Parts: sequence; structure tokens; C-alpha cells
Amino acid sequence: MATLNQAVLALVVGLAGTAHAATPYPNTEGFGSAVDPKTPWYQECLRVKNAQPTAATAAPASCKAFDYYTKRGQAATSAAEWSGVRACAVAASDNGVLAMLYANGLGVVRNLDVATLYACRAGGAYMEVQGRIEHLQALQTSPPGTSYDQCDDITSGYMMGICASIGDGQADKIRNAYIARLRTQLPKAQVAAFDQLVAATNAFAKARGDETDVSGTARGMLVVQAEAREKEWLREHLYAFEKGTFKAAPQPLTVVDAELNRAYKRLMSAPATDPAQPDQLAGSTVTKRDVRAAQRLWLAYRDSWVRFAALRYPALPADTLTAILTDWRVKQFERM
Repeated sequence: MATLNQAVLALVVGLAGTAHAATPYPNTEGFGSAVDPKTPWYQECLRVKNAQPTAATAAPASCKAFDYYTKRGQAATSAAEWSGVRACAVAASDNGVLAMLYANGLGVVRNLDVATLYACRAGGAYMEVQGRIEHLQALQTSPPGTSYDQCDDITSGYMMGICASIGDGQADKIRNAYIARLRTQLPKAQVAAFDQLVAATNAFAKARGDETDVSGTARGMLVVQAEAREKEWLREHLYAFEKGTFKAAPQPLTVVDAELNRAYKRLMSAPATDPAQPDQLAGSTVTKRDVRAAQRLWLAYRDSWVRFAALRYPALPADTLTAILTDWRVKQFERM
């Protein structure tokens, strides 16, 4: 899963926008069946077919418009910067980004007909395309400032994964900014332990993605969510601990540690349902090998937390923190 973000961004371009000479208009390539051209959304696509986009400056076709579009929502983003995003999207034929830029009036005069033109070119699953066109039609009479995002109307598991990755990419910036700011406030003697904690968190988060069942079409979303939850757990608890807010352990450490051992042994001793895949957990893509690898990384993550907390939060008993961390891991095992 190490290259998940790169993979989903590549899929974004494939599903949300790259046009070529053979692509029909509206783009129905992802439908899997014929479509009735008399449907209202299809007729809306025909109505805007000749809408004229504003000319854009040149940009390399290799630029990543979705990377640039994540600037959306930042008040400091200038019109010139948004124009650069649009130039990139034009060069890369990223119709999904272009639809959002025109629908939201970012770096260009708001034009819902042009936005609809690009949404019709973008393609995707049938209900996604229909939903986006109807969404843009509804904006014609919506209050000023009502925004449009192509992730608002997703229906397919693949797009759920893509949109989850985009959303987490934005959340990751907030998390990383908080962690970087906290690091600058630490005494020198605490920095090495803090860096070890962050590295251990990222390694365990990656392992959580690997021990997530990905048998359904929403697998991309589930992996992104599993990884993101661990990183967010770190940020949430650092934020609380910095304010001196220390919650009590749900149960004594001896109790939750015993629960952890029992839950782990249950997973490791679970009988295989497929003799050809004895390591596979029943009804799942997760293997016992995945769980063992994640557990080793969790132990390193737990110990990194305790070492850093001993330096930074001496008022927080080590057994209390360990019990909190262990209880969280027990819940993960129980969900498996």
C-alpha cells in the first residue's frame, strides 16, 4: 500500500478526466450498458456541448491538477494561483478539476454551463455522472456561494477510495502542520523521542492499512481510513496531553493486556476456511502474517509513546497510557 496515494491520483485522472479522440460525449465509457439519450441529464449535456471555456495559459501536460486543487479552501489562495491550477487541468485534460473550478468560480468567472460541459466529459459510473449533472443544474437556482465538488456525488467503491484519499491528503496537511509546530516547541532533549514516535506512528498506520480487509469495491477508502485513523489518534492525543488533559484508563493494564493476548491468540488460531490459503483469515483478504507484522510495529509504536510521554508528560502514568493504547488495539482485533 506504500504507493496508494500515487495510485489513486492516477485513477482520478483516468476516471475523472483524461479525454481522447475516441471518447464519446457525454462520456459513457464507464457505464457498461447503453444509455437513453432522452434522459434529462443527457439532454443537459447536449445543451452545453458548445459552451466556450476561457482560454488558459500553457502548462506541462505532466502536471498534477488534483495536487494543486487541494489548495481549495485556503483563503490565501490568489486568483493567479487558481489560474495556474486551471492551466494545469487544461494541459492534463483533467475534466473533473475543470468542472469544479468553473462551478466554484476559482481563478475564472463562474460559468455553470462550462462546468457542466466538463462534468459531461469526465465520465465515471452512471449514477455519478447523472448525480453531478443534476447537482450542477441545481446550482443554477442555489444561493450564491454554494459550492460544487465531484466527490459530493460518488456512488462507486473506486471513487470512494479516491475521494477518501483526497480528503485525507487535506487532513494530513493539518496534522503535519500541527506536529511540525509542536516539534519546534520541544526542548532539545525531547526531539529525538518525538521523532521516533512520529516515525513509529506512520509505520503502524501503514501496517493497519495492510491488515484491513479489501475484498469489496470500497477497498481504497477502507485502507485510507484505517491509516488516517492512526495518524489522527496521534494528533488528537498530543493535542489533549499538551493541554494537560489526561483521561483515565478504561481498565487496569493487567486486564486489557490479558484481553489483548486473548484476542491475538484467537486470530492466530482461527481455522482456515480455504485449505489452499491456510494463512488467510476467514472471509477476509487479511492474512495472519499481516496481523503479526502489524503487531510487531504496534509494540514499537506503544513503546515510543511511553518513552516520549515520560519526557513530555511526567504527570501521565506510564501504565495509564499503556492501558489506553492497549485498549485501542484490542478494539481493532475485535473488529477483525
